[in-house]
Amino acid sequence: MREIHKTITLPLDGTDQTFRITKLDAFSGARVLRLLSGYTPEGGEIDLSAFFFSLSDADSRALMETCLSHVSAMLPAGPMELFDPVSKSWGLPALEHDAFSCLRLTLETLSWTLEGFFPDAGQTS
Repeated sequence: MREIHKTITLPLDGTDQTFRITKLDAFSGARVLRLLSGYTPEGGEIDLSAFFFSLSDADSRALMETCLSHVSAMLPAGPMELFDPVSKSWGLPALEHDAFSCLRLTLETLSWTLEGFFPDAGQTS
């Protein structure tokens, strides 16, 4: 069976927080591939960080919202959706003003989703 979930741990407010990433659904994945089709990497290898920073403000926001809506914070009471793109609300308010962690989770989601499509896409660091 195909794995569609991945668990990672990031430091958040001085303690480790576990997150569950779900691969993007087919529609969201196709939208990412459309964005990637306009990206011409130097040296022929896809660098997801460089790709992200090559996007317009509107595209980068849409990509972050899409990716973060596929991430859940693993809490003692169970998983909590990180971001709801419809209501634009944060399930874990501590991340609303934590650009670094949100970018990291966005790139991890992209990497996890594209891992089988592009040979080097699974490498974010």
